[in-house]
Amino acid sequence: MGTPDATATMGEVAALHHIGIVTTTGRHADVVGRLVRTLGGAVEYEVEDDPLDVLATWVLVADGLRFEVVSPRSDRATPVTAFLDRTGGGLHHVSLETEQIGTCRDLAAAGGARIIGENDDHGGWAEFFVDPHQTGGALLHWMQAVDIRT
Repeated sequence: MGTPDATATMGEVAALHHIGIVTTTGRHADVVGRLVRTLGGAVEYEVEDDPLDVLATWVLVADGLRFEVVSPRSDRATPVTAFLDRTGGGLHHVSLETEQIGTCRDLAAAGGARIIGENDDHGGWAEFFVDPHQTGGALLHWMQAVDIRT
């Protein structure tokens, strides 16, 4: 929405959208249930993501606070199965929503971030990712609804 603002700060143009947790297929329902019971949240929706070959369940806790629980649908080699093989699961990503994804990308890169992936449209979202080796192991993910891109 609008032209990227070169004077903006990240805090002015992006806000927390969700925290992503990766778990095994067998533990998916249990993790979702525990988040709902522990945080007083509710399942917002569930989706099968074909490109990533995962099941993703969104738990809404409060305005601006949701968790995404992700598990593989098969044994196919994907970033999610690689993460599970390496770590056994857990915190995977922190996603920030913006209406100025170009500005966010520029700010991240200017701060020394290594961008490791970008998509123009993944399930209705433009997105980019920062190398988790730079952030203590968590993948930082910025996203912007495609229908508001200019």
